[in-house]
Amino acid sequence: MIAVALLLSGQAVPQNMLATADKANAAYVQCLFATARAANEAHLSVDAFQGKLASACVAEQQEIVRATAAVLKRRGEAGPESKAEQLARDARSSVVETYRRTRELIPSG
Repeated sequence: MIAVALLLSGQAVPQNMLATADKANAAYVQCLFATARAANEAHLSVDAFQGKLASACVAEQQEIVRATAAVLKRRGEAGPESKAEQLARDARSSVVETYRRTRELIPSG
């Protein structure tokens, strides 16, 4: 989902660093989807879901950003922190877009 798997396949990155990033990625994605499932069960509008998601999964996001930035830095990539933050934002945006499409498929009334 986050494309972290592609980023993490780089050379010269210790396995334990990759494992940490994989674990952080799994926790972040699980939290995002759990938030979306709860919102769907509560029949929240897309706007209400976006509001709920804005304050959800903060610790998980901080951890995936930290772990991803460490991997990117180890690989020698420029701007690892900003790239890691963008990946996390992209994941949130993807969940919102998926939620939006799901709500469009649900008949109103």
